[in-house]
Amino acid sequence: MELETTRFGTIRIRPEDIITFEDGLVGLGQYRQFVLIQHADDSPFWWLQSVEEPSLALLLIDPWYFCSDYEVVLSDEEVVRLQLSESTPKVVLTTVTIPRGKPHAMTSNLMAPLVINLEARLGRQVILEDERYHTRHPILQEMWRSVQSAQATG
Repeated sequence: MELETTRFGTIRIRPEDIITFEDGLVGLGQYRQFVLIQHADDSPFWWLQSVEEPSLALLLIDPWYFCSDYEVVLSDEEVVRLQLSESTPKVVLTTVTIPRGKPHAMTSNLMAPLVINLEARLGRQVILEDERYHTRHPILQEMWRSVQSAQATG
C-alpha cells in the first residue's frame, strides 16, 4: 500500500509494517498507527511516521547509542499489554527534539521511551519513574560523558 507523507513523500508500506500504539503517544493519543523508517543504514536515528496523519513524523534515537547505562524497567502490566516474553524481538527508542538552528542542543526524552514488540507489531510509550532520566536529556553531553568515562577506565 502507498502512504502519503509530508516529510518523505509517497512511501510503500506493507500492512505488516504498521505498529499499533493502542493508547497512542503522550499528547498524541488520537494517532495509533505508525511505521518505523530508519534514517540511514548505519544511523542510530529512526522516524516514527503516522499512518493516519501525513504531517506527523517523530524523530527517534536508540538511547543506548548515547547513554550506555540506560535502563528500561517495565511493569508486569506493560509486559502483558505488549505481549512480551524473554525471547520476543523488541526495540526501545526515545524521541528527539532538535531546537531550530541548534543541532548541538538536541535532547532525548529518556523518561518516556517507546517500547515496540517487533513480532506482534505493538508499541507503548512507557513512563519511567527513575530520577536519572529527564524529558530533555542532552544527547551530545551524554555522549561526551560516556567517552570521558570510557577513557578514565582505560
